[in-house]
Amino acid sequence: MDKLPILIKREFWENRNTFVVVPMLTTGFFLLMMLFVFTASTTDFISMTIDLDEDEQHQLAQEAGYSDDVVAYVLEELDNMSELRREEHLNKGLQAMSAPLVMILWFVIFFYLLSCLYDDRRDRSILFWKSLPVSDGLTIASKLLTALLVVPLVYLVGIAVLQLSGLVLLTFGSFGTEISAWETVWAPANIFSNWFRYLAAVIFYSFWALPFFGWLLAISSFAKSVPLVWAMGLPFALTIAERIFTSQSTIGNWMGNHTIPIRFLSREHFSLSDLQYMIFSLEMLSAIVVGGGLVFLAIWLRGRADEI
Repeated sequence: MDKLPILIKREFWENRNTFVVVPMLTTGFFLLMMLFVFTASTTDFISMTIDLDEDEQHQLAQEAGYSDDVVAYVLEELDNMSELRREEHLNKGLQAMSAPLVMILWFVIFFYLLSCLYDDRRDRSILFWKSLPVSDGLTIASKLLTALLVVPLVYLVGIAVLQLSGLVLLTFGSFGTEISAWETVWAPANIFSNWFRYLAAVIFYSFWALPFFGWLLAISSFAKSVPLVWAMGLPFALTIAERIFTSQSTIGNWMGNHTIPIRFLSREHFSLSDLQYMIFSLEMLSAIVVGGGLVFLAIWLRGRADEI
């Protein structure tokens, strides 16, 4: 097992830009945007954290001539809310801050798994890697662990920086007022709970969408050209054929549900009871069985693969 960390390091060496540079640049960009929002006296940040109707937003835009007034208004609104409602709105704001990085992460995982085995065959480096005492199963396991666990941890750092920065900016706004930053901002934000929820969602999604990830690896180890067309074309053709011959979309719905289950990542649906039910459901079992079969197919194809 001492080979696995080295293989994961290899993935980071070869994909440093998408794994490290992209989240750094994205985090830096949104940090600058947050600073601009606060210094330009805009109400966009309020719309992210507090639900205001159009009249209230218009009134706020007229009253708040400077960013300090805007921040003070946000803090005053939070201070006047009940504890449960304050927690709800702060968590909405924290999730809004993490959304761009989460979306980028999904695309990074998608294109990485789709190209990782294909690129080895295209640039003929597969001949070198197969000469090493590393099994095909361990090679693919390292790529799965990199995509589904290690890279999301890197992106979590960027999410944490953005969320903490937002809370710090609100804290600065509380200076010189009677509002307690701890009671109004930090305590109800449950920042560690948000990070734990993110990790739980990552682990859950790794198993729930295992058929999707296994399919990408199988295509990456099989396709001789345009793997993106193979990866999207075959499921689309299967969905169309099911529609034509059965007038149903059971398979299509199942594939879509195990590709981007966005509804499970929202706070109102990602409760502990719902999570427990889904973990021990037949649909989760089917995802693990189908996904595991596709991963083993990718390993089998990798063992018989050669350069393109």
